[in-house]
Amino acid sequence: MWFEDLTECNYFGEKYSKILTAVGWLENGKQFSTGKIPRDVYFKLCEFSKTPWRFAIFMGYHSCDLCQFQFENDSAKGNSNIFIPYNSKIYVCPGLITHYINNHFYLPPREFIEAVYVCPPQGSMEYLKKMLENGGRELVKMMKEHK
Repeated sequence: MWFEDLTECNYFGEKYSKILTAVGWLENGKQFSTGKIPRDVYFKLCEFSKTPWRFAIFMGYHSCDLCQFQFENDSAKGNSNIFIPYNSKIYVCPGLITHYINNHFYLPPREFIEAVYVCPPQGSMEYLKKMLENGGRELVKMMKEHK
């Protein structure tokens, strides 16, 4: 699934597309920015991907199609997403963003990097408040309904 960085993300349905901003939805054949990101941002994203905040559960997984060789048991796979609330937006990226950064030198937009810097730990009350403050009321409501 590909979305251009900083565009509406309708992966979760049209209902949520106005509140979710896509980052890191890469696909073979589509151009993306490359470069280096601060080490602490990378490691914070790694932490977020270990226990991602979820408002719904999705079946199946996505495999990286940027890797040179694709082997069923060897390719990078992911089935989670990372939500980063910041500055009246909620950025959403696939859990594979850490793979894209580390293995394909993907460079997310500066505003996303800034958002990761200041994002509270997922699962904390402060994170939940940030989700609500930045337009995620429907996402939080959906999460609570599925618990």
